[in-house]
Amino acid sequence: MKHTLTLLGSLLLTSLSAQHAADAAPQSPASSQRLASTPTGQRNIAVTVDLGKSVHVMRGGIGASWHAIGPTVFHYPDLIGRDNRTCRGSAFGGNPPVRAAYQSAWNDVLRHARWLGLDFVRVEIDMRMYHPQRDVFTWNSEEMQTLERILQHCQSNHVDVYFTMMWQDVEWNAHPGVNRLQSAPRSDADFAGSYTTLLERLIKTKGYTCIRWVTVNNEPGFASCWWIGPDRKPASITPAVLAMREALDRRGLKEVAVCGSDGHNLRMGQFDPQDSAATALGVHDYRAAVPLAMYREGVQIARQRNIPFFVAEFGHFFMATYEGDKMAMGGPRSEAPKSYAAQLLNAEKVLVGLNEGVDGFNRWSFTNRGDLDGQWQLIRTWHPNLWDYHKNVTPEPVPYFSFGILTRFAAKHSTVLGASADDPEVLVAALRSPRGQTTVYLLNKSSEERNASLTLAGVTKPLAFRQYQVTEDAVSKPSFTLTPLATVNASPASNRVTAVLPGKSITAYTTFQLADDADGITQE
Repeated sequence: MKHTLTLLGSLLLTSLSAQHAADAAPQSPASSQRLASTPTGQRNIAVTVDLGKSVHVMRGGIGASWHAIGPTVFHYPDLIGRDNRTCRGSAFGGNPPVRAAYQSAWNDVLRHARWLGLDFVRVEIDMRMYHPQRDVFTWNSEEMQTLERILQHCQSNHVDVYFTMMWQDVEWNAHPGVNRLQSAPRSDADFAGSYTTLLERLIKTKGYTCIRWVTVNNEPGFASCWWIGPDRKPASITPAVLAMREALDRRGLKEVAVCGSDGHNLRMGQFDPQDSAATALGVHDYRAAVPLAMYREGVQIARQRNIPFFVAEFGHFFMATYEGDKMAMGGPRSEAPKSYAAQLLNAEKVLVGLNEGVDGFNRWSFTNRGDLDGQWQLIRTWHPNLWDYHKNVTPEPVPYFSFGILTRFAAKHSTVLGASADDPEVLVAALRSPRGQTTVYLLNKSSEERNASLTLAGVTKPLAFRQYQVTEDAVSKPSFTLTPLATVNASPASNRVTAVLPGKSITAYTTFQLADDADGITQE
């Protein structure tokens, strides 16, 4: 791996040094823009990023789901379309215990979250964690301590939180004849009262003002969902959205937005994206290709209403199928979600979404057991063979570095810049941070190498870019670290960079000058 990176870096530096030397000599304007020589067999492509063209300012950022639900296993009789082993998906048990023996593991978890620079985090809970019986609130359970550790991290590191009620899981507000895990609220008013009691405590009493958006349910609107009505069919989330908006306003939490649908399309759970009670929009995306029409519709409605639109959960199963907007699962559980192919698709969804105007992206998921519904984890907290937690938490290297190259150099609330490439197999997106740092992402979807000529239009001052890159071969090696391969200088007089893009690679150029072990960028 080191030999491969060194060779690639040498090629890049040789090409760039030649270009810089040519730039230093007296030249005509035309000759100063000439392409460097192209190695035999490579394909030339032209990429342009306009640093003076602002396309969109993100309301959120790029991050991953981080659920606080604990590892206790429950038996749910009469589940609808689910089995007890996987009825809660992988949304529980991914965090180390909150005990002294696992403090080192927690230190590792928090360090990895900082290194990745996750700045838009979907924090998941259920009602059972804090309100298991009608008149009983439990604020100091291990799950609540886990939740507070997550929120403390988010508050301290300027991370925006998209707070999600995954399901109720309480008998006291379940419909008769419907199991408590999947039941929609018997009383929407009681649901909203319970939820806003928690939010008032977290935001006003505890000071977790990082909580900016809330949802009423995870993925409503299909036959085996977690929002089933008294007729044992999917129920509408609209009454709960309205009840939440009214309850938040009564408690003086007007700044907290209620988001919908938080499902596989904008209208899941009979949600109306024009509903004024919802002041943010979010969808989930596990499709095998970028759902461009869904992204564009969400952005269009959000812009008309001046509210944000998020891809609030995304990934790829390689075994999910869709009929229209309905998702069905098939095939064996596998490690496919952590495969390099899945990471390339994730990167494509982010880059396309940025250019389309999506306000934030949340990958499923940061912590995850990995032995329930696929290996989604970015870090290894759980040993599936021993059925125990690791005392030291390490990266799941392929997804960790392949996603980290996107998150580490992206500040929340960045401006998306104008960018284009003349090859459909190469995607480009560019961000300018609130304080003016620039990051350019290049995704080569093709299996063939590309020779890219990157023109940086609108450069008004000298810029120094560090270049980072991931390939399947590199990130699959245990010794891989995300270190810069080269430093590239640009200026108004020399605004063109030549780079080799290996087949199926992700490349980033950034003016952020981070040490290899420094925290990633969340807020400047």
